[in-house]
Amino acid sequence: MKTVCGLIVFVVSLISCEIAYSQKDIITLTSSDFIKGLDNKDYLRKKLTENGLTVVGKEGIDTTKTGSYESWKLNSMVFVDLIYNSDRENTIKVGIHETFTGLTERLIKSFPHKKNGNKEDHQSSINITPINKQINYSLAYSRDTDNIVVTIWFDNPYYFFDYKHGKLH
Repeated sequence: MKTVCGLIVFVVSLISCEIAYSQKDIITLTSSDFIKGLDNKDYLRKKLTENGLTVVGKEGIDTTKTGSYESWKLNSMVFVDLIYNSDRENTIKVGIHETFTGLTERLIKSFPHKKNGNKEDHQSSINITPINKQINYSLAYSRDTDNIVVTIWFDNPYYFFDYKHGKLH
């Protein structure tokens, strides 16, 4: 009976440790978070911190312009560069290691899209497998005063997402 009880306690503790460990690797970031972060760096900093990323580099861009650059990282799996300029030409670059599954698909699926008549534009049909340096995707979303554009490409072993503001003419 002692052996059975001991075995049950061991199995339960092993399962709970595995669940706790794997929860640390879950990242809940979406394209909406990065888009909101283009205008609100404090919001994005909070989301990055909540998801376990840490600042690894920080500096001003230029003394003649007010701007900043921050580099964030989660192990060697996810990198995020925040480039903020006073001209509202902000850029967020995200690098995701190819073995870090789920995040690339979530960023594509969570990118906002609009419905045109009865036809809806579905990003879920985008297959990221053929993406490379020569074959990339660009997704755009129109807001009131500007466009939000994300360019996606693969440079072994990372997928890159480049979020930017684009002015409407």
